[in-house]
Amino acid sequence: MYLRRIGPGHLLFAVSFALIGAISLGLHDFVLNQQPVPKGIPWREGLACISALLMLLPGVGLLFPATARGSALTLTAFVTLWIVALWIPLVLAHPLVEGYWLGVGEDLTLVAGGWLIYSAVSRRSDVTVRIARVVFGLALVPIGLSHFFYLEAAARFIPAWMPFHVPLTVLAGAGHIAAGAAIACGVVPRLAAISEASMESLITLIVWVSAVVAMPGHHMSWVKLLISTAETAAAWVVAASFAR
Repeated sequence: MYLRRIGPGHLLFAVSFALIGAISLGLHDFVLNQQPVPKGIPWREGLACISALLMLLPGVGLLFPATARGSALTLTAFVTLWIVALWIPLVLAHPLVEGYWLGVGEDLTLVAGGWLIYSAVSRRSDVTVRIARVVFGLALVPIGLSHFFYLEAAARFIPAWMPFHVPLTVLAGAGHIAAGAAIACGVVPRLAAISEASMESLITLIVWVSAVVAMPGHHMSWVKLLISTAETAAAWVVAASFAR
C-alpha cells in the first residue's frame, strides 16, 4: 500500500541509491563521479564501505513508512556532505573550471530531491519546500552550461545510431538552463519541472540505457545509468511537489 502512495520519483530515487550503494559495497570503492573522493585518501576502502552503506541502507529505508523520514534526511545530509567536503574546495581553488560547478549542480539536484521527499513523507509544506525548489532550479544552470563548455565531449555520449549529436546537445543544454531559470524564478514552475523531468527521462533512456546495452558487464555503465535515474527521479519529485 505504501509503495503505491509514494510516487514514481520517490521510488526511483530510493532504488537508484540502494543499487549504487550495493555496487559500491561489492567493489569496496567509491564509484560515483558525483562523489570525487581523492585516490590517495587514507583508509579509502573502509570509508568507501561506510559510504556505500550510507546509500544502500537509506535507499532501502525510503521504501518503508517507518524509516522513510530518517532515510530521506540521511541521504540528503550525506549528499550535502559531498558538496561541502569534496566539491566546494575544488570550486574555491579553481572557480573558472565549469566541470566543478557541474558537480555541485548535479549533487544539489539530489539534495533538493531528498529534502522534498522528506517533506512529502512528513506532510510538511513550509519555506524549506520553496527553497528546495529554487535550489533545484539554480542547480540546473551549471548542468546546462556544461553542454556548451564541453560540447564535443557531451555530444559523444549520444548513441551513434542517433543523428544530430551536436544540435541535440545544444538543445538539452538550453533546456536545462531555461527550465532551471523558470523554476527558480517561479515562472510556470510546475510546467518547467515537468519538462525538465521529461527531458531527463529521455536522456536516461537514450544515453545511459544504450550504454548498458552496449556494455552490460561494465559496472560503470550501470552506475551512470543509476545516478542519471536518481537525478531524473529528483526532477519528478520536484514536479510532484508543485502538484501537492
